[in-house]
Amino acid sequence: MKPSLRRTDSINLTLAMHALQAALDQAAALSVRVSIAVVDAAGLPIHTAHMDGAPLQCRDIALNKALTAVGFAAPTRVWEERLAGMSDAVRQGLPLQPRMALFGGGEPFLFEGAAVGAIGISGASEQQDEQCAQAAVRAVLALLLDAPSA
Repeated sequence: MKPSLRRTDSINLTLAMHALQAALDQAAALSVRVSIAVVDAAGLPIHTAHMDGAPLQCRDIALNKALTAVGFAAPTRVWEERLAGMSDAVRQGLPLQPRMALFGGGEPFLFEGAAVGAIGISGASEQQDEQCAQAAVRAVLALLLDAPSA
């Protein structure tokens, strides 16, 4: 590979579909209605769902959670603690940035130390959104770790 090029692993549609189904199954088990957005490593939406009865605004919030999770390779729930140790300018300015969601419900899909995609969930409580997102992460990791080497 040329030294000026970089390659990035990313989830594909098949993995995104499994992630979305795991999140839907968890939402059903919790009896909540949510919106779900799955993005690849570049933050491009791969697969989305909006459950019947989920609030309209949750579509965008779910996508923002996924984008924040993949962009920072960290769950969105960590931002409250992260922001506590930052300057006033950062604490006030970062939440105003477009496409940022600094509360729970966004989880990156981490594989070999890198974010290969992410999922965002919105529509239930923060904790329930997180439970749905974490179910998706477990499903994706199980498939990635079980996959034969290429």
